[in-house]
Formats: sequence, C-alpha cells, structure tokens
Amino acid sequence: MGTTAVDEWGVIERLLPWGWKEAAREKRAFRRARYLSDPAPLLRLLLFHAVNDSGLRESVAQAGASGIARMSQVALLKRLRTSGDWLAWIGSELCRGFRDEPRLPEGLRPRAIDSTTVQGPAAKGIDWRVHYTLDLLNLNCDWFEVGDAKSGEALEKAPLREGDVLIGDRNFLRVPGVRAVVAAGAHVLVRMRWCHPPMVSENGRPFRVLAHTKWLRVGRVGQWAVRLIDPAGKPIPGRVVAIKLPKPIAEKAARRAQRESCKKHKRPDPRSLQAARFVMVFTTLPSTGLNAAGVLNLYRCRWQIELAFKRLKQLLRLGRLPHKDQAVARSWILAKLVVALLLELLYRNARAISPWGYHVETPAAP
Repeated sequence: MGTTAVDEWGVIERLLPWGWKEAAREKRAFRRARYLSDPAPLLRLLLFHAVNDSGLRESVAQAGASGIARMSQVALLKRLRTSGDWLAWIGSELCRGFRDEPRLPEGLRPRAIDSTTVQGPAAKGIDWRVHYTLDLLNLNCDWFEVGDAKSGEALEKAPLREGDVLIGDRNFLRVPGVRAVVAAGAHVLVRMRWCHPPMVSENGRPFRVLAHTKWLRVGRVGQWAVRLIDPAGKPIPGRVVAIKLPKPIAEKAARRAQRESCKKHKRPDPRSLQAARFVMVFTTLPSTGLNAAGVLNLYRCRWQIELAFKRLKQLLRLGRLPHKDQAVARSWILAKLVVALLLELLYRNARAISPWGYHVETPAAP
C-alpha cells in the first residue's frame, strides 16, 4: 500500500472515538492482515467508497491510484459484509459525545426524533429505515440506528436521559413509547391524529380532540389537561394543545390528506380532512414551565430534522444505495452516517474550539 505525499487523514483519526482500532478487531471487521496491516486504511477505504458514489471496481481503482489502499473489489465486498458492527460502534461513540453537551439552565434538552428511508437498486419499496435524533440546541445528531423496512418508529428506541424533550410527528404517539419516556424522567411533545390513543379529561370523561378543536378560531390556541390511558399502568398526565391553521394553509393540508387517501384507493374520511386544518399536539411538559404558545413554538423546531435528512440525501446522497447484499448495504449506510457525524464534529470544533477544527498533538521529545 502506498501513501499520498500530502495526507490529512490524520486529522480525521483525531476525531474518531478512543479505542476505534481495537474495536475493529473486537467487532471482527479486521481479522487478517492480508491486504492491510492496520484498521486505519480499512476505515478510510470504507468511508471513501461510501462518499465516492461509484461501484466497487471504481472505488478500489481510485483508492489504489491515490494511495489509500490496494485491494480487489471482491476483497472490498467481503470487508463491507463484516464491517457493519464496527461502523455502528464508531457512529454510536461519536453520538455519545454529542449527547454529553451542556443543557439549558432549565434542565431541558429538546431532541427531534424521526426516521428516513433508503431504497436499494431497482427497489419498488422501502429496503432500510434510518432512525435518527437531532439535538435542537446544536443541530447535531446524537443517536441513530439502522433497521430494515419493518422496523417501526418508536420513542423508546432512542437513549433517554432526565430532562430530554422528544419531539416527534404523528407516528410517535403510542402509549408504550410515552410510558418509557416518562419513566426516564423525560418529556414528549408529539403531534396527534384525530384517531389518537384513548384519553380522559380532568373530569374523567373520554377526550376526543376533534370535539374540542372545532370551536377554535384562527389565531387562538386551545389547551386541555388530559390523561393518557395506559393499559399496563397508571394514566399518564399531560395536555393537548391545538391551533387552527390559516385558510390557505388549511386548504393545502386538506388537499394533501385527500391525495394520500386516493393513493391508497380509499375514500377520504371527513375527520381526516377536518384534522388537517389544525396542528394538534400532546405533551407531558408541565404548563408551569411552558405555556401553550411555547409548546407550539417548540414543536415548530421539529422541522430541523427534516432539513437534516434533506442534507444527508442531497449532499451525501444517502437516499439510494448501490448494493443489494443486505450486510454490504447496511455497512454502506453506516459509513455514510459516520462521514456525516465526522463532518458535524469537525465543523463544531472549528466553530467553538479552534479555527482548524481538531486538536494539535504535542510532538514527542527527540
């Protein structure tokens, strides 16, 4: 293997978590020094292939010409199959550093949670799903998980700490997830459908959100104290906050709901069209800490995770993978996410620590 005359790979190595080389052997990504004598060129080659947007043959040819590593395309394919757990470990450790960021004085840390899909070659549906949380204080990813198409969205999948506020869309309002978040001393702020889980109002009567929001006028915020019924335990106290959308935006949302029903060859439910004219959220945040308007303003920040997915798919081209093999595809997705995390870390260091973005090592004494 040759080396380039001017090489900045050492900068990337300083951003990697401690013990990443040892983890390559523990996770069985680096077992025999046949083509490579060290895990560093292997990781470099895996990341290069992920961002190169070309096939295995082109990647190994360009890597060999640039002095990164010399390896056959079959050997690279085998390395991709066995490197998924190692890449997942690196990504997890990088995210751990982001989760240790200082918190707000009130002890709350807002985190947007969502997932995005990845399709394989010539795929007609979803092949993979990337679950993702975004720290809204610094817009850094602080956790991700790669699963297959059947892995559903759930609040309880994300690591939780006291003071977290998980902000999610309609798919995340499920009783087991809310129960797990509350048990961890954290809070939820999730959007509601009209067909939400069972709730009761303060007087113990069944609560249906559409029956209350229909009296709202544009510009007025509605708020109701409720308890979410938990079949496995005590009811979970919370509140429902809602606002009516202005007419042009409401009509656009109603048309979107109607199109989605038509795509499924179903007649639009009048309740779905009515709910599309409102933003309705459920939260366990106490009203003493955040009023109804503050809840809605905080929920608006959830859109940042959609922008993060847009950057991943447009700049790093995460949306469509070039491999059909399941193990290889998983490693490719994880390598893309590791690259994204390294870019975030490099930018954060350059912005907050030093202009060059990484720590300078003290040279050894002669």
